[in-house]
Amino acid sequence: MKRFLLACAMFAALGCQCLAVKAEGGCPPGQYPQAGNGWRACVPVPNAQGADAPAPRARWVNQFQAIVTDTPKGILGAGVDRTTPEEAQQAAFADCRAKGGEQCELETTLRNGCLAMALGENTKVILPGDTKLKAETAAMSQCGKHNKQCEVYYSACSLPVGI
Repeated sequence: MKRFLLACAMFAALGCQCLAVKAEGGCPPGQYPQAGNGWRACVPVPNAQGADAPAPRARWVNQFQAIVTDTPKGILGAGVDRTTPEEAQQAAFADCRAKGGEQCELETTLRNGCLAMALGENTKVILPGDTKLKAETAAMSQCGKHNKQCEVYYSACSLPVGI
């Protein structure tokens, strides 16, 4: 019986010592121990991506687009992938004038999305969408309510850019 108790005590003592073992000198993952005269600390491993290292945060930059038309001449000007609505509008007006437009008028400005213009016999429909296909489908559907034949005249996306 004494042998059994002695064996149990030794087993328990060994088990406790096994639990006290720590990797990297007691420092968390991605760090190593460093000590000096009277001090000890854990410092990050250089150029290491430790488990505790925060993931880099993506930052999104809005993108704008604008559509300008000279309806009597059938001219469309577009400003796509611009960082401000004003920039998109200026680019669209410049595009309209460069194509010969004289009565260029702002139709719409959109942030972070897609636009499509569908034309029918007497109808001009401009609608947004999450994707180019959704914008085109919405514009064609709306145009088709008033016309027998419609076609997508313009579609483009200005989606946010991750930096």
